[in-house]
Amino acid sequence: MTSPLASTTYSTALARNELYASFALRREVPTLLDPEEEVLLVLPGVAGQFPDVLIVIRQRALLAKVTGWFSRVKIKREAPLGRIRGIAYSGWLFARVKLEVDGGRDLTLVPNRRADAWRFVESFEHLLQTG
Repeated sequence: MTSPLASTTYSTALARNELYASFALRREVPTLLDPEEEVLLVLPGVAGQFPDVLIVIRQRALLAKVTGWFSRVKIKREAPLGRIRGIAYSGWLFARVKLEVDGGRDLTLVPNRRADAWRFVESFEHLLQTG
């Protein structure tokens, strides 16, 4: 049996980051996605028992939170990719990656590693330029 597209592309995108031990980040987050969605980019938040994660899918971007053993994972905020006008990241201590949403609340995340955040920002800027 083959894995759904969302699960395999999420795992591939997550593997581009330096990971910390979080079972829910690896196994529970893909349950939020439609099985046929294609995940393009993933950026995990600050390491912890219940981390946030920023996910970019072909049609939308979402900020998800691992919430615990009972409720598992929830979407904190999401926005269609067409409404995202830019991305900002300074790279300083406690700096946030911010996806600037046109006409809505921005999606912000404190990344776990600076190198992963810079790679995410460069990849997302390329995605915005090329469509």
